[in-house]
Amino acid sequence: MERLKKIGIIYNASRKENLEIVEKLEKFLHGKGVSTWRGRTGSEKNDWEFLSEPLNFAIVLGGDGTLLGTSRILAPKGIPMFGINTGHLGFLSEGRTGNVLELVEKVLKEEYRIEDRAMLCGYILSSDRLHNEQGPLFALNDIVISRGMSHKMIHMTLNVDEKPVADYIADGLIISTPTGSTAYALSAGGAVMDPEIKGIEIVPICAHSLTSRPHIVTDSRIITITFNRPHEGTILQLDGQENFSIKKGDKIRISRAAHTAKLIRLLGDESDFYWTIRQKFHWGILATQ
Repeated sequence: MERLKKIGIIYNASRKENLEIVEKLEKFLHGKGVSTWRGRTGSEKNDWEFLSEPLNFAIVLGGDGTLLGTSRILAPKGIPMFGINTGHLGFLSEGRTGNVLELVEKVLKEEYRIEDRAMLCGYILSSDRLHNEQGPLFALNDIVISRGMSHKMIHMTLNVDEKPVADYIADGLIISTPTGSTAYALSAGGAVMDPEIKGIEIVPICAHSLTSRPHIVTDSRIITITFNRPHEGTILQLDGQENFSIKKGDKIRISRAAHTAKLIRLLGDESDFYWTIRQKFHWGILATQ
């Protein structure tokens, strides 16, 4: 890593204990001659969204949701992120808060690797000339078409490179990165994908057809979703966090983003993808008698 000039500390402000951790981290880093920049999420004001500071990397305190939200802002700027889990699952982040200074010390000693995680880039294309395009909309896990609060199923067509592939009558459709394959896509019956696979997973949600199955396309493809009936109430969701209304005549275009999310992962088994899913998802572990 280049000479450290400034490190960002972004924390979930809805968890009071995170502020104490931030103050300890700042004292620790300042003692090593490194300046810091503080940002908040999980509050009314996400003051880091308009970040213009030249950061070497950002420490992200919270759960996976905090890291997902942070990635949509920092990844386009090329800023690496080191997630420290103070939430529940912590699939994308490291360790627990009890050894936070030890974890950061390892990063300062360059005992880490960078994982480049693919992201999605979506656009809402409108037939309304006044609002022709909305985007780019980035996601690290997934872009989901959902019926929202409506009780009606969505009638839509999936197109790959402008060729129709499948018609769906469903509660929605998940377009997932390999990173997101262990999130909503997995719950909806999708496959677990190695994060290094260059693919995009497409998973229908509660489709009204036995022939509707999840499938994976190479990430060089362009996915377009058109709607075959009025769909008032339908929404587009980014990583389950940001919602956008889909109006009559709209269509969705999704492709792999030009940038990646750069995740700082410590060396050792605990940062290995398969170790993580085995330990945290108990995948393939037989119950003992």
